[in-house]
Amino acid sequence: MKKQLPVRPNLEQLKKQAKAYLAEVKVGAADAINRLLEHHPQGQGFAKTPTPYQFTLADAQLVVACEYGFASWPKLRAHVLQPESGASVQAAAEIREAAGQGDLPRLETLLQAHPELINEVGGSGVRTALHQAVFGNKPEAVELLLNHGANPNIRCEGDNAYPLHFAVEKNHFPIVKLLIEHGADPIGEGDYHELGVIGWATAWDYLDSDKETVDYLLAHGAQHNIFSAVATGATEAIQRIVSLFPEQLERRMNGTKMRRFPLHLAVIKKQSSSLQALLDLGANLESLDEAGFTPLDQAAFSGEIGVAQTLLNHGAKVRLPAAIALNRTQDIQRLLMRDPDTLKPNGRWATLIVRAAESANGSVIEQLIRYGADVNVSDNPTTSIDSTWGYTPLHAAAFRGNMSAVETLIQHGADVQRRETKWHGTPAGWANYAGHTAVRDRILLEPVSIIDAIEYSLLLRMESISQEDPEAINRHFEKYSLFPLYAEGWFTPLAFAIALNKLEAVRWLMEHGADASLRSREGKSLSDIAKSKNLSAIVELLENKPAGNAKQFSI
Repeated sequence: MKKQLPVRPNLEQLKKQAKAYLAEVKVGAADAINRLLEHHPQGQGFAKTPTPYQFTLADAQLVVACEYGFASWPKLRAHVLQPESGASVQAAAEIREAAGQGDLPRLETLLQAHPELINEVGGSGVRTALHQAVFGNKPEAVELLLNHGANPNIRCEGDNAYPLHFAVEKNHFPIVKLLIEHGADPIGEGDYHELGVIGWATAWDYLDSDKETVDYLLAHGAQHNIFSAVATGATEAIQRIVSLFPEQLERRMNGTKMRRFPLHLAVIKKQSSSLQALLDLGANLESLDEAGFTPLDQAAFSGEIGVAQTLLNHGAKVRLPAAIALNRTQDIQRLLMRDPDTLKPNGRWATLIVRAAESANGSVIEQLIRYGADVNVSDNPTTSIDSTWGYTPLHAAAFRGNMSAVETLIQHGADVQRRETKWHGTPAGWANYAGHTAVRDRILLEPVSIIDAIEYSLLLRMESISQEDPEAINRHFEKYSLFPLYAEGWFTPLAFAIALNKLEAVRWLMEHGADASLRSREGKSLSDIAKSKNLSAIVELLENKPAGNAKQFSI
C-alpha cells in the first residue's frame, strides 16, 4: 500500500529511513523482506539469500521511494526539494529545460518572469539551470544565466559538484572559460567523488584528459592532486606530493566506484612515466581495488601487455583475472582446480565478465564464457556504475564503447532490453549517454522494446514489434517492470513519443491505432501536454484525430 509523505517532507529524515531499513534487511527482518518483495524490482532475487549482502543503500532508498509512490529515489528527492508552489515548480523546471536545450528566447522570457528561480535545483541529479546548460553543452545559455546572476559555485545534490566540475569532465572548454571568468572556483574540493575540479578533468577512467583544459585550470589557481598528477604523467608533481605526504602513494580513490590506487590509475591512463615513478617510490604491487583487481589484473584486462610485463618484472603475482586475460593456460588450470565454479553465477569471480566487458576484447569474453561465466550476470552494486542493480556485462561494454565485447556478448545471448534499477537505462541508453553512437546503433539492431524504438526513432522496428505484440502500442508503462525515469507509469508509447517530441513516431502510432484520448492522472489531455511544450506540429496531429471517449488513467 502506498504511504503518504508528510505535508513538509524532510530529505534527511527520508535518508535516515533508508539507512534504518538497510540495517533491517541485512539482519533478515521478516517485515523488511516483505517490503523488499513488494517494492524492489529484484526483490525475489535478494530475498532468496538469508541475509542479502548485496543489498545496498541505493536499493534501500529505491524501496523507500516506491513505498511513497515514486519510481526512483532521485524522483522522490527532487519532489522533496522542489519549491512549494506548484507554479514555481513548473517554472523552475521550464527554466532548467530551456537552459539544457539552449533555447535562449524562452530562457530569457522565463528569467525575466521568475528571476528568483535561477538557482533552483531539481530534476535528475537535483541540478540547477546552469548545470543543465553545461550538460547540454550550450555556452550561450551558460553566458545568459551567468549574466542574469546565476551562481557558478552552487552545488548539485547528487555529486555535490559545481557546474565547473561537469564542464571539465565533458571537455567543454569554452564553458570552462566562461565559468572561470565569472568567478567559478577552479579548485572545487568537497565534491562527492573527492577529486576536485582538476580530478574531474583528468582522473575518470573513461575520460581522455584535455590538455588545454588542464593547463587552463593550473594557470588559474588549480593544483595537482595525486590522481590528476598520475593521470596526466606529471611525474614531478607525483614526487613532490609523495615527498610531502607519503600516505598519498597508497591513497584510494574513495569517492569513485572502484576505489582504485594511484598505481591502478597509471595503468588505466597508460601513463608509463607515472607507473615508473610510482614503482620507484615503492607503490604496492598487490593493492586491490573494489573489484578485487591488482594493477597487474587491470593491465592484463586492458590489453596493456607491456605494462603487464613491467609489473611482472617487478614481482607482481599472477591471479586468475590476469591469467585469463594473458592466456596463461597453466596458471588458469592451476587456479581453476582450486575452485572450478569460481566464474559461474554466485562464484568468487562471477562478475569478472563485467570487468572484462569494460576494456577487454572479445576473445577474453569468449574465454570467460567457456569457463562458465554468465553473459547476463548482474554486477555487484558495490562495483557497478552508480551502485545500480541489474547492470550487466552489456551495459558495461556499451558505456565504455567496447564494440568487440558488445559483439561477443550479443552473439552469446546478452539481453539488450535489460534495464538497471537506478537510472532505468538499457545498454543502448548507456551507450547513447556516453556518446558511443556506433555501439548504440549496433545494439539497436537487436530486438529492442517499443520504448527504445520510439526513443531512437526506429519506425521500422516499431512496425515489427506491433506485429509480434499488437498490445504494445497502447500498453501503459506501469505494465513493464522498469521504464525510463523521464516517463510516467500512465504513459503509453504515444504519450512517451509526445514527451520526447518524436513527431514521426507520434504520426506512426496514431496511424496504427494508438489511443489519443488518453489523459494524465491530473486530467490533462495529450494535446494539453503537447501545447505546454510548444509542440505545434504534434498538437495539430492530435487535434485532427477524430474524438473518442477520453480515458483518464488511474491505478
